[in-house]
Amino acid sequence: MKQLSCQRRVRSAEEGVRGPPSAGSRGSSMMGFIVTNEHGSNRVPPAAAAYLGATERDGRFSLAGGFDIGAGEVARSFASELACPLVEAPLHPAVIDCNRPLGHRLLFSKPMRSAPAEIRETLMRDVHGRHQKRITGLLEEQIRLDGQVIHLAIHSFAPFEPGPVPEGETRFDAARRTDLGLLYDPKRELERALCEAWNWNLYETLPMLRVRRNYPIRGTRDGLTKRLRQVYPAAQYLGIELQLNQAWCARSLPISRQTILGIIAGLVTLCDHHRSFAA
Repeated sequence: MKQLSCQRRVRSAEEGVRGPPSAGSRGSSMMGFIVTNEHGSNRVPPAAAAYLGATERDGRFSLAGGFDIGAGEVARSFASELACPLVEAPLHPAVIDCNRPLGHRLLFSKPMRSAPAEIRETLMRDVHGRHQKRITGLLEEQIRLDGQVIHLAIHSFAPFEPGPVPEGETRFDAARRTDLGLLYDPKRELERALCEAWNWNLYETLPMLRVRRNYPIRGTRDGLTKRLRQVYPAAQYLGIELQLNQAWCARSLPISRQTILGIIAGLVTLCDHHRSFAA
């Protein structure tokens, strides 16, 4: 197998992207990572508020649900601990979904499809386009410097399966009994090896954490990491999506914070011993 390279290099931050902290984090010299968060914001711009029924508070419009609750905080923890850039989509995914390609039928939610073309074109250019451009710019910089990059896309999922509960079942029967999903493309050898090793590491270090691979959705479904795999070779780009259960990751509890740090520590340990991924 080709070697997984986790280089150590201090990197400057691109404008509009959270860069590595100057000191104080465990991974202050570890690079080779980019963290993104496509669905973590609940903010709605004023031009879209009427179409989505957004509520206003202190001059700011937002939606209470329909976004990845807790994912933003987790993404910021990953970026801080790994001392790597973080790119966050600034708006609620119902406004425009930065995890979808332009032209996708779900790029805009149903209410936003009725918005004037001028509003949608502005969102595609200034929000979606800028988000994609920042990510690809950082990926290309990382590949140019180190030859390889690990992209961590942070998401969260609802504790229960969506939709009505089937007759004869309770809401508990629809519970998603997983705490963390590691999503990847099984055909890409390095992605598979990294997630398998990460899974085993967490089994040993966080035995109470229920981890599954390619759950609650498959890592090959249409999304940002899939599109980037079509651009960059498997030896250069590893696109890993983390899906965290909102039942625990959205709670501001010490144990939640400790669990996040434990998950990150497992990844750092693997990359510190990356030669185990070599052929």
